[in-house]
Amino acid sequence: MIIAVLGNYGVGKTHWIRREIAQLPDKNAVVYLSPKTDKFPLDATILKSEFPDISIQQTASIEKLKDAGQNTTVYLEIPPYLEWKSVEEVLQKLQSKKVVLQYKGEESPWIAAADEVIVFDREFNLDPFDPLEIHRGLLTGEVLDYPSLETFWQELTGGAYGEILRVKGIFNVFTGECIYGEYLYPDFNPDFLSLNFPLCLQGRPTNFSGIEIIGKNLDKQTIADTLSEFCLSDEAIAYYQQQIRDNSQQEEEG
Repeated sequence: MIIAVLGNYGVGKTHWIRREIAQLPDKNAVVYLSPKTDKFPLDATILKSEFPDISIQQTASIEKLKDAGQNTTVYLEIPPYLEWKSVEEVLQKLQSKKVVLQYKGEESPWIAAADEVIVFDREFNLDPFDPLEIHRGLLTGEVLDYPSLETFWQELTGGAYGEILRVKGIFNVFTGECIYGEYLYPDFNPDFLSLNFPLCLQGRPTNFSGIEIIGKNLDKQTIADTLSEFCLSDEAIAYYQQQIRDNSQQEEEG
């Protein structure tokens, strides 16, 4: 079965997919694909952390997806910025089930094509953020100073760099962890979740990391400059990694 998940920014498409996957008995029989995100696979990385056995597809032909849908459950998360007419033609060829998520009172542009509509009991108005801007910062290979990240996160979500609708970020920090944070206006969440990946204690990390910011009047250059200020040097990374390895050895020798 191919399930196409559609909805506006911040409505919770990835969260919904995550809940659905959690209920399936065989995670090996799950495929996830989000078109046009192969160079910035933020949501795919989050899902892979929680469900290591699922298959992540970055690109796939209609024929390949149809074949996959015969034996697996394919979740096709559609970014809202894609042109709907082209998306609709593809979904018709795939014979997918179209699930539309929306807030209460929202006039969704995808509603006419929906096979199922899920309405969340929360009113949300995107008009104050019009025109929406999207800023993505790729951080793969970078290691961040955690206290500086916390300060930046508070400033960012507090409006220091523009009017923020939603933020998602995956970051490698000096403890060797890969962590995830998210924010949806107006609910501030100061906590970061440690993703289920091995600690990076040798060299620079190779897993995807990056930040996606959606909002209005974004000061993109200042955001990029600020992030770069607390990216650690090779020497600092090596120092912290050695400290962690030494501490772990002492604990083992106990």
